[in-house]
Amino acid sequence: MPESAGRRRAVSVAILTAALILTIIPTTATSATAPPGIDRFLYALGEIESGGNYTARNSITGAYGKYQIMPSNWPAWARLYIGSSTAPQTPANQERVARGKVTALYHWLDTWPNVAHWWLTGSGETNHALWSSFSRYYVNKLMAIYAATPSAPATAPAPTTAPAPTTPGSTTPGS
Repeated sequence: MPESAGRRRAVSVAILTAALILTIIPTTATSATAPPGIDRFLYALGEIESGGNYTARNSITGAYGKYQIMPSNWPAWARLYIGSSTAPQTPANQERVARGKVTALYHWLDTWPNVAHWWLTGSGETNHALWSSFSRYYVNKLMAIYAATPSAPATAPAPTTAPAPTTPGSTTPGS
């Protein structure tokens, strides 16, 4: 009987370990396929969030860079998509992290409007009727830029100056 209980316990531990590993590995690690239109989406997202400014900082939330990534998200996302939780927020790193996160979100949420809504709110709600009016406005504005961009513009060159502080509320609300 003790041997049987030990086997059951070992199987349970193995199943729990496998489930934990599968939830930790980002979707991009298991899917090499870039979502259709990702470059256009990233361009539109950067325009909405910061006007494409890699050094933009929201003085209220601390969100930073072209994609206005929250300071509490950067270490985990940088670890997943760059390999280091302490990676600096250089333009190249911002691009890698945003591309990785947006790819994972697209594979989870299935459409660019849903990804845009998540980026603003952190919510995986896919029923647009349940989104706030501001969220619908934000998503519609982003998707209009996406639609008007026939191909993704080249990434802007890295800035050579230190980050300039912004005035309170100068970036998109909710960033």
